[in-house]
Amino acid sequence: MSFDKRAYWEGMLGEGKRPPATDFVGLDMIAFDETEGWAEAAFCLPAQATNPGGTAQGGFVTAALDEIMSIAGSIVQDGPAMAPTLQMTVSFIRPVPVGVRLLGRGEVVRKGRQAIFTQGFLRSEDGKLLAQATASCIPRSMA
Repeated sequence: MSFDKRAYWEGMLGEGKRPPATDFVGLDMIAFDETEGWAEAAFCLPAQATNPGGTAQGGFVTAALDEIMSIAGSIVQDGPAMAPTLQMTVSFIRPVPVGVRLLGRGEVVRKGRQAIFTQGFLRSEDGKLLAQATASCIPRSMA
């Protein structure tokens, strides 16, 4: 029996099967392409992610970027897999609001046998870049 990658990931990314951290950052999948290695999602950071300045604390912004880049790194692998982050660099471009819809995109830059390199972008709904990141991930089979 062959592995249906698209059906597997649609099920994994659907409501009710996700880790609590994924739900905390308010991830709502928009689209993904397991062949080209990209994923897009909406995020809505909760009020609990607010810093003293009234915007999102950087760790929660980083978590949202980590989610979308890890999804991109996971879907390009054969079979059920994940892509734990080994190293990540984040640039905070503008303050990130909480309680509003944000758009995230994760892309695989390069896929190797021992590492997957990704990049991610978090934007406001009007397209303004809020934060961007790069990461190296370790391919891990879940089979």
